Amino acid sequence: MISTKQDLDAYLDAERSKYLFGGRKDTLIAYITDDPRARIWKYQKRLRICEYRYNNRHRSPWHFLMFLWARRRKNRSGRKLGIEISENVFGKGLAIYHYGNIVVNGDSSVGENCILHGDNCIGNSGKPDDFAAPRLGDGVDIGAGASIVGSISIANGTRIGAGAVVTKSVEDPNTIVAGIPARPLHRKKTDSTQATSEQQI
Repeated sequence: MISTKQDLDAYLDAERSKYLFGGRKDTLIAYITDDPRARIWKYQKRLRICEYRYNNRHRSPWHFLMFLWARRRKNRSGRKLGIEISENVFGKGLAIYHYGNIVVNGDSSVGENCILHGDNCIGNSGKPDDFAAPRLGDGVDIGAGASIVGSISIANGTRIGAGAVVTKSVEDPNTIVAGIPARPLHRKKTDSTQATSEQQI
């Protein structure tokens, strides 16, 4: 959570290189040509500033006004790109590869170094009286067009295939899931399976 200016600087430093990874010349060209990565970085920077303002909004009327202004700027930028993300959802290191139709429920919780490939949804089930949203660990890679829905947990390092719809928890770290509904593409070897393999060798 971004509570201080030091926190804000740490988040921005960790994420800037994911978009402006070239030298000064390359960065200048990206801004001049309205490159998608420059546009996404502009939105993400506004998102992080909005989080800082949101977490300090109760300090004074001035801080509350600054929060309102920061949220307005973030939302206006997000509307142009088709990105809807609330404050304090993503940990440090978020990377968005492509903008367009990205919707993230404000009650979701996502760890550090998450990757969104674009056209993604992280939300509740939509059922009446069921507003619980997904909880994702660190290093989760969400493929293009993939959705994560409901009161579920996703383990660290999970990779979600393009177009997948995840409706059940993924408990084992570093698992690859795909399909509708999404299922693991591989399973961990059990002791009996490992023993059989050793006997065959």
